[in-house]
Formats: sequence, C-alpha cells, structure tokens
Amino acid sequence: MEPILLYEGKHKCPVCHAEAMIIREYLYEAPKVGKLELSVWECQNCGFRVRDVKPLEFLKPIRIEYKVEREEDLSAMVYRSAFADIEIPELGIEVTAGEAYQGVLTTVEGLLEIILDNFDCEGNEKCKMIEDAKNGKIPFTLIISDESGLSFIQSEKAKITQL
Repeated sequence: MEPILLYEGKHKCPVCHAEAMIIREYLYEAPKVGKLELSVWECQNCGFRVRDVKPLEFLKPIRIEYKVEREEDLSAMVYRSAFADIEIPELGIEVTAGEAYQGVLTTVEGLLEIILDNFDCEGNEKCKMIEDAKNGKIPFTLIISDESGLSFIQSEKAKITQL
C-alpha cells in the first residue's frame, strides 16, 4: 500500500520563523504492524527538516533478532518504533528509547548510518567497526526490543519472540 496523504499545509518555521514550513501527514499501513502516521516537515526557506513515524495501533511487546551475514542482508526494510531499544552485541551498540526518540522506516544499512550520525567519530574505533558492518565486511546481529510490538524487519530471516 502506498502512503495516503492526510494533510498538507504551510506553517511558520520554528527555526527561521518564515511562513515556509510545509507539513505533510500520511497514513501508511505497514505489514505485520498496522497503521502508522508518517510526518514530514520541511522549511522551504532555511531547510529545517523533521521526519517522524508514529504508531496508530499497539501490539504485544516483541524482540526481533536479525543476523546480517551477507551484504544483501543490509537492504532489508526496518521499522524501528519510537518505543524500541536497539542492540548490536558484536559492535558494542546499545540505543535506548527516550523522550525525544522518533520512529524511523529505513533499511538495516540506513539504521547503521543513523547510529553513526549520533557518534563522535573522531579517533573512535567503534565508528570504523560500524562503517565496516555498514559496508558488509563484518557480520552482526541486530536486536530490536519493542514494548509497543510495532517494529519489524521485513525478512524471512528475522526471528520474532514475545517479551
């Protein structure tokens, strides 16, 4: 299903205060997850941008394990809800859901890019490992624990257990 546009409007930008913020809200029906609200805010004046994914339905808490063993595994679609914790034991990565946490729809590779964007990588060996994993050079296990039960990895290899 393609996302359905629910709302589009022009508003005042919270950064530059110009009446140039285009806000679009979409409804998306994700497989095994249900209805999601996708929000895209883009200022046509200063370039400020916000993207968010919010669940409109809740399920039972789950844990998803996904082994990335080949480069093709990096292209699997991932929805990580705003309530989900991420762990990659081989890389020493733990990301805990917090108040300012946003949901995201991306690929496994894209998720690693987001993690890299939040690291201070100057002289950090962990960043080199994440970059190698992102380029398919290091196998790893992506674990998503989600209290809302909404997260998913679109692959037959993803193992889902109830929490």
